[in-house]
Amino acid sequence: MRPLLITYAVILLLGITTILTDIYYFANIAGFISAIGFLYVFFKDRPDDESEYAKKLRRYWYIVFATGIFFSLILGSLWNDHMGGMAS
Repeated sequence: MRPLLITYAVILLLGITTILTDIYYFANIAGFISAIGFLYVFFKDRPDDESEYAKKLRRYWYIVFATGIFFSLILGSLWNDHMGGMAS
């Protein structure tokens, strides 16, 4: 559970830092961490008789990584005025 909380704290910190500093690279880093995490959790080999706790923990990991992807899309891409060379 501790790695889950540490990862969530890092992703939240990167998102909040993006909001406070307007440096969208931090949100993109959160998205990169989340994308790699999604790949790891989704493609990880699971035993056939997985416990309920392991299933619940996997759902929590999905929530944490979805938060990072959300930050990356909203704060890193859509609020970025440099996206697509459309800076004014």
